[in-house]
Amino acid sequence: MEGLPWVLPPVAAAIVYWVAVRRTAGVAAVVAVVMVAAAAGVAAALGESPRTIAGLALLCGGTAAAIWASGRSRRRGRARRSAMDAYRAGRSAVPDAAADAERLRLAAELHDTAAHRLTGIAVGAASALHVTEPALRAEALRHAAEAGRLAASELDSLVASGAVGTDTADAGHAELLRIDALIGSWPESAVRYRRSAAFAAPQVAAVAYRVVREALTNAMRYAGGADVRVSVENDGDRLRVEVGDSGQVPRGGDGAGDGQGVVGLGGGHGLAGLLTAVTDCGGTFTAGPIGTGWTVVAEFPHTVATPPVRRAVWRGRQASDGALVALALALSIGTYLLPDDTPAASEAQLALLMPLFAVHAVPLWWRRRTPGRSLAAALSIYPVMLAARAAGWSVPPAGDLFLWGCWVELALVYAAGAYGGRGRGLLAPPAVAGIGGLALALGPGITGPPAAAWAVLALGLLIPSVPVWALGRAVAAARTRRRAAERAEHDLLSGRASAMVRAERGRVTAGVRRTALRHAEAVVAAADAGRLTQVLAEARAGLGALRDLLDELRAPMNGEDFPPTLVGLSALATRADAGVRCVGDRRPLAPAVEASVFRVARELVGAAAGSVTTVSFLPGGVAVAGRADQAGVQRLRTLADACGGSLSPDEEGTVWVWLPE
Repeated sequence: MEGLPWVLPPVAAAIVYWVAVRRTAGVAAVVAVVMVAAAAGVAAALGESPRTIAGLALLCGGTAAAIWASGRSRRRGRARRSAMDAYRAGRSAVPDAAADAERLRLAAELHDTAAHRLTGIAVGAASALHVTEPALRAEALRHAAEAGRLAASELDSLVASGAVGTDTADAGHAELLRIDALIGSWPESAVRYRRSAAFAAPQVAAVAYRVVREALTNAMRYAGGADVRVSVENDGDRLRVEVGDSGQVPRGGDGAGDGQGVVGLGGGHGLAGLLTAVTDCGGTFTAGPIGTGWTVVAEFPHTVATPPVRRAVWRGRQASDGALVALALALSIGTYLLPDDTPAASEAQLALLMPLFAVHAVPLWWRRRTPGRSLAAALSIYPVMLAARAAGWSVPPAGDLFLWGCWVELALVYAAGAYGGRGRGLLAPPAVAGIGGLALALGPGITGPPAAAWAVLALGLLIPSVPVWALGRAVAAARTRRRAAERAEHDLLSGRASAMVRAERGRVTAGVRRTALRHAEAVVAAADAGRLTQVLAEARAGLGALRDLLDELRAPMNGEDFPPTLVGLSALATRADAGVRCVGDRRPLAPAVEASVFRVARELVGAAAGSVTTVSFLPGGVAVAGRADQAGVQRLRTLADACGGSLSPDEEGTVWVWLPE
């Protein structure tokens, strides 16, 4: 080994560390393997024996694994600090983003309720004014009074509580019956309706009702007099809702009106709201031109369930624990292989020691989850070695192995203090001192009474063990304080956001009272008085006021500054006409994790308009799923890797990004 250039190991270690910090885990692992192979090749070129080459490869491999894990730890630390900086920089925008999300929610409520009612009133009144039959005019007045009262009631509910509860309160069967009633009360006669589905989950049925209502309203606005077909049917294990018309008017315009002169509400916002609602049910939503008309299709699963998540292998803490296991095995076995003058019987000795080396090293893998049991497993090899030596077996002294591998015990003592929980881990230092002192006291070269030697050596081992355990306890306490501070910061920020939401809701509802509610009440009064012309004028005025209010509510945030939080993600998705679905037991996330979730979801949300991104809250972390192009997949892979997570595409083209907490 004297011929091995001394400069090669530190250079190789520096290269592995640099790559682990700046590149993905896979790339860094490949570099580490190449370096180990190069070291073994140099040793072979210098004429070393196969046994020495194997020992050197093991030592280099274990060291490279530890260096790789150290570089990975720094990479994760840099990513965490970057996420924390982004979170802190965006904290001030969270209340504004929450207010923006509330504005958009209220806009969707207004669009789905009052706009639908007033549009129907305006179309019915405009049609009745072109006929002379008193019965048809009387029917138009009756419909205007009924729809106006419903609009006023829904607006009153919105003003009072910030929500219209009539759409989701009924059971699934009742919601489907409401679709029947909606079709039956429609002022247009050319509607072909077919419903074979008898029941759906209440949330699904409520959204299906919204889909039909919005599509019919759009058909009335843009394709008055066209044939309209509506179907609500079971399609295998899914509920399929389809609404199409044969209208000739191109969509996506400014909504200036239709053949009846109805004031428009702008294009696309109602459909964007439906995308979010359908996505929340786990369904899919499409809307677009087919032939000369327009077709809206929504498909729902019969039960709203959490989608399956393919969680890939973690590359965070488990990777560093695995590297420690590799280092412990390499040091114990590799060091044993290096000497060339070991007698031939050492092969049998090695076969006996291999299981003990594994029992000593492998518990490092579980040091965070079960530190007490891991320490007990690692310490168990010393009584076994002492008993084997006393029985005359050819094994090295237990004290020699303890001196060489006591860093494993110290790592487990630290884990007992850091992860053992309150009141636990207190026995870790005396356990190491007692068993380690016994292994040393019964080894060769110790003179005097064994009990006295044991007591002295155990006391000496307490000197490093207790500070290491105390360091672990101090780290655990600091971690607890940091998490408590993060929770307090989160609660404070949530309080500010809630206050902003309440203030925004009050401002919006005041505007509703001044505009749409006043016109809805005027429609009812005119209908009750039999003034059809005034009904049409008030309905048009109400739609115009509602359009202005919705335009104000949908105005973009200042600078489109979305904070890296779940609130910011919701606002971002709505602005991008995309859907975000949160499933699982939603809980507050650590700021760095929340910022990382936002960064990942932003890549998926921005992939295409109408895309759907799923954020799944799972034990131990969060999975974010969606579709991305090849460049986006590469960016997501790098981002997930830096956070200690992983990326895995499935066979359907969905990209799953796992982010551990």
